[in-house]
Amino acid sequence: MSYCLGIDGGGSTTTMAISDNRGNIVAHVQGGPSNLQATSPDEIKDRFEQLIQKLEMQGGGKVSQIISVFAGIAGTGYEKNRYWMENLLLELLPHVEKKLVLPDMINALYSGTLGESGIVQIAGTGSVTYGINPTGKEVRVGGWGYLFGDEGSGAALGMKALQVSLRYFDGRGEPTILLELLQEHYKTDDPQEIISTIYQTNQVKQEVAKIAPLVFQAAIREDQLAKQLIYEAANELALSIETVVNQLYSGEDNPIPVILSGGLFQAELLQTYLKEMLAANSSIELIKPSLPPVGGAIIGAQILVDNELTEEFRQHIQQSFDQLKEKS
Repeated sequence: MSYCLGIDGGGSTTTMAISDNRGNIVAHVQGGPSNLQATSPDEIKDRFEQLIQKLEMQGGGKVSQIISVFAGIAGTGYEKNRYWMENLLLELLPHVEKKLVLPDMINALYSGTLGESGIVQIAGTGSVTYGINPTGKEVRVGGWGYLFGDEGSGAALGMKALQVSLRYFDGRGEPTILLELLQEHYKTDDPQEIISTIYQTNQVKQEVAKIAPLVFQAAIREDQLAKQLIYEAANELALSIETVVNQLYSGEDNPIPVILSGGLFQAELLQTYLKEMLAANSSIELIKPSLPPVGGAIIGAQILVDNELTEEFRQHIQQSFDQLKEKS
C-alpha cells in the first residue's frame, strides 16, 4: 500500500493529512500558521517538523511510505517562498520523489472541483480569487494582503466594523450596535483599550479578522450599517469573480464552477447577496466544497501519482472526512 500527503498551510492554521491510494485518511493533524508572508521561516520549519512527527505517531509509521506530497501554502505564489518551501520538504521528506508546492488557493479549488478546472473564491482571514480553465490558462485577482487589498475578507470586514464603531463613538457616524458588540467582545467600554489590545497582538490581521463574526451578529439583529458592510463585501467578491470569469470563460455556455471557500461563507447573508449579484450570469454555479482544503491537497497529491481520480477514491476520501467531521 502506498500513501500520499496533503498539506494546507494558511494564515491561521496548517493541516496535514495522509491518505492511502484508495482515499482512506489514516492520519490528520493540525497546527498554527505557515503563511511565508506573515510567519518566520524558523517558526514554519519547527511547525512542520512537529506536525510530521505527529503524523508518524498517528499513522503508525506511514510517513516512510509516502510517495507523493502536494503542499498548498499561502505565500508561495512568490517564487522565493515556493523555492524555500520546496527545499524544506526535500529536507524533511527526502524519500518522497513526487512533490509539488503551490499557493493554498489550489487546495480550496480542488476541494470543490475534485481536481477539475474552475474558479475558487476564498474569503477567510484574507481573500483571493483564482481560476484555471480547461486549457490550463490561469488568472488570479486580489490577494494583495490586508494593508493593500483583501477586499471582502474577514480582515477587511473587521477593519470596517472598527472604523464605523469608532466614528459612532466619536459622534460623527451612524448609530450601530457594532460598538456595543466590540465592547462586549473585548470586555471594555474604552475604545482606546480595544485598539491597544489589537496592536499588542503578534498577528494584527488575524485579530482584526476575528471581529468579522460580530458584523454578522449585528446584521441578524437588523443593524442596517452591518448589513451595508456585508453587502459591500459581497460586491467586492462578485466583482473579483466576474473579472476572472470574463478572462477565462468569455462566451462560455457550460456551467462554470465557482467554489466558495473560507470562514466568511458560513454566513448565509453574504452568500445571499453574492448569489443576487451574480444572478445575471446563468453559467456561474456557486458551490460550497464538500471537502476541507486539506482534502483538496490530498487530491492534488493523488493526481501526481495517477493523473486522475477513480470513483472509489472520490467516495472514500469523502467518507473519511465526513467521519472526521463527526468526531470533531
